[in-house]
Amino acid sequence: MTDQPFNHPRWGPDSLQPVRVFSPPRYKAIAQGDVRKAALRDRDGRLVGHVWTDDRDAAGFLPTESAAGTTAASYVWVLMTECAARDVPASELLDPALYAPDYMLDA
Repeated sequence: MTDQPFNHPRWGPDSLQPVRVFSPPRYKAIAQGDVRKAALRDRDGRLVGHVWTDDRDAAGFLPTESAAGTTAASYVWVLMTECAARDVPASELLDPALYAPDYMLDA
């Protein structure tokens, strides 16, 4: 060991400062009251999951345990992030037009 202070260009005092982390806008994950849901299907009509909303601030997607459900979850995450950024009310997330033409929402 040496009595010299630790000196490394990547780990100096300036490198250990707090960093702001960006978090995209999103809907709340916990519903406040009753929830409405609709089945989401792929172009072949296979169920890939359910979109849900409490018609207030919360919304989400529950994918099926399949590869198609995982793919749909990615699609819905991007869609919901974009809608939240545009201040689209959670109640409007059950609009089938939002998911077309890639998916069909049973409304």
